Amino acid sequence: MSRYLGPRLRIIRRIGKLRGFTRKKPFRRSFRGKGPFKGKILPPGQHGLTKLFKARESDYLIRLKIKQRLRFHYGLSEKQLRQYVRKAKKTKSATGQILLQLLEMRLDNIVFRLNMAPTIVAARQYISHGHIYVNNKKVNIPSYSCKPKDIISAAMTEKSLKLIQQNLKIASNQMSFYKKRLKKTLAFVLYQLNIVPNITSALLLISQGYVKINNKKILSPQRLCYSKEVLTITTPESSRQIKLQFD
Repeated sequence: MSRYLGPRLRIIRRIGKLRGFTRKKPFRRSFRGKGPFKGKILPPGQHGLTKLFKARESDYLIRLKIKQRLRFHYGLSEKQLRQYVRKAKKTKSATGQILLQLLEMRLDNIVFRLNMAPTIVAARQYISHGHIYVNNKKVNIPSYSCKPKDIISAAMTEKSLKLIQQNLKIASNQMSFYKKRLKKTLAFVLYQLNIVPNITSALLLISQGYVKINNKKILSPQRLCYSKEVLTITTPESSRQIKLQFD
């Protein structure tokens, strides 16, 4: 089977989010009934609800999905994946670990990890169009295996530099947004206020039900906190109330 060139959202809905495959987010339906499945994402298709209530996935299906995730994320054909597996099996170390190392050292993946391209698919296009240099030499082979201490850079042309700089700026803005969001999560707020010595202690405190916001027990460490909310920490030893204030 050759590299997949069809609709990407269809794949994302079936096997889960793949950041290197596409930036698009599919529409997801959630179960609105009562019981343990409340709020869970329904599998795609007409019979998605039926699939949700199935007891468990077979071992074969689990292995198949893992293989498909590798293929679609790294943009490999079946033949290429088999070659990487054979190469990984020849080493004395753990096959799975070596396989991931070989895939992560591909040039298209490294360009994506450096935020020089929005997806691995885009990174492959940049490389084939000659926008990427390795050790000051043009490399137009996306599957090129990089080595430690290799220097990855953009071609010194106006078009290449503008393209890479634009992607780096978008990535920087996204990181800044998520960093600000992270600082408002309940676990980080507890650590920032010196209530706990580390994040692990904050997670433990929240899971034990000792933390309340506006007199409501909170069990999710990812819950966002806002200004003027009242944070209450009640433990068997002590009780403390804090009015939150953010810039």
